[in-house]
Amino acid sequence: MTRIAMIGGGPKTLFALLELHDVLSPERAGTLHVDVYDPHPPGAGRVWQSGQPEVLRLNVASRIVDASSRLNDQNFGTWAACNAPQYMNDTYPPRAVVGRYLSEQFRTLSEQGNMELNHVPLVVLAVVRDVAGWQVHTAEGAEFYDEVVLATGHGLSDEPSAEEIPTAQNATPLIGDYGSLTEARIPPGGRVRLRGAALTAYDVALLLTEGRGGRWETDTTDGTGSLRYLASGREPSRIIMTSRTGLPMDPKPESIPPEIVELIRSRAQQLRRWGSDLATATETTTHKMDGLWRILLDAAADCAAMAGLRTSKLQLWRTALTGRSAEMRTGDGLDGFWRRSLAVNGGAAEPTTRWVWARVWSGLYAHLVVAVDRVRWEPRQRKLFDRIARNFERMAFGPPERTVQRLVALFEAGLLAQERTAVDVDHHAEIVVDALTPTPGILPKPGDAAKASLYADLLEAGEISVRSGERGLLTDLDGTCLDTRGQRNESLTALGRPTEGPTLGHDTLNRSLHEEPRRWARRIASQLPLPATSLSECQ
Repeated sequence: MTRIAMIGGGPKTLFALLELHDVLSPERAGTLHVDVYDPHPPGAGRVWQSGQPEVLRLNVASRIVDASSRLNDQNFGTWAACNAPQYMNDTYPPRAVVGRYLSEQFRTLSEQGNMELNHVPLVVLAVVRDVAGWQVHTAEGAEFYDEVVLATGHGLSDEPSAEEIPTAQNATPLIGDYGSLTEARIPPGGRVRLRGAALTAYDVALLLTEGRGGRWETDTTDGTGSLRYLASGREPSRIIMTSRTGLPMDPKPESIPPEIVELIRSRAQQLRRWGSDLATATETTTHKMDGLWRILLDAAADCAAMAGLRTSKLQLWRTALTGRSAEMRTGDGLDGFWRRSLAVNGGAAEPTTRWVWARVWSGLYAHLVVAVDRVRWEPRQRKLFDRIARNFERMAFGPPERTVQRLVALFEAGLLAQERTAVDVDHHAEIVVDALTPTPGILPKPGDAAKASLYADLLEAGEISVRSGERGLLTDLDGTCLDTRGQRNESLTALGRPTEGPTLGHDTLNRSLHEEPRRWARRIASQLPLPATSLSECQ
């Protein structure tokens, strides 16, 4: 019996186990024992718990959510039609409903699958090499395994924030657990200051308003379908988001002109060809990496022209470097920026260079993931790519329009504001909440110590490696960890967010974006020994 420990029980683990189930041959069924370590419900994990408030909705289109297998061919849409019909046509349903789907798919695999699958509701403290495998340590002792998969997602449950704020209501990141936002902790009428002004901060703003009984009504006086917030009286008096950069996130458009979609799609082959040439090159030079920016900049210029935006490649490049469109000015309000963004999405205002880059980045993202996979960047190019990617992700992967419409209504009601200040300024009269999302990878910043002792110990032992200038684990194409000598650590695998850096785009529910889980499953299936009865029958 081969024993595997999965550290983390979220969607990445579920998807990998579904792949393994589907490639496991009948004669090897029953030869595999898998323990999934996670204090949260398996399948859903920490982020997608089914008990969280329904105010919190999916930030990506639900059509990408697919945990189907040979056991159950239902993707989220077909499952919702039977189990949550009120959300079957909802592009951005509550996360809790998605969590129900993921949990049910895990339960089906556990009860009907071809492996012995158990959930261990404990936090893993350490993974230590043994003579013939690995010891997985928890507060209740240690268990032996032949294989270990590190799929810790947004971090271990007891992992503190990267930069702790002593006065904050929450000592750990706000992921799935919002007990620090209760009325006992944040009373009605209080003044709240958030560290962060992105997706997690938006969640907090909605939990403290709509989540406390506030309602929305459509404003019929302006002809735009904007919303008006109707307070319940249980809200804070003011919620202040803080951001060091002041750069906003753009709302995702409900639809994109088909000619723009086709134009961007036509550039995919060029990008992949560049990636193939780079992969076969003996060294990564600045000249070769500049080819990536030329491809993207040409695509942006053509997209701008097709959208009727009069701009230049120089202005487009400035937006890539700074994150700002020409019309954005220091001191402009976030609510005004969002109103214009919504108008651009609806075709009621001229597109901006941010809108153009959002279409290029999101439209080519799946191909970019392949093209830059495990590239060994020169330090200057690594910094440039990270800088531009952060800017583009604000433009391309922001909240849905319905979320932004609600946030604008909160601005208009005087309940929400944003300041470009640090949250650690002394604000005695305010309640502080840390609303930053943990960074992907295992290091807070390149060169820092690992965020969790689990990874710090593995790094010290030389079992895993992080390249200079990066934050994520270096793995082979099937997710096998590479040790400090650059060799495959055959029985240790990492999947998802811990590997962000050498690989790109793991903060997603898109199962088809990365090949590592499928390749891992094939490796495991091919290495499993035949049961003794099958061997004797062949003699």
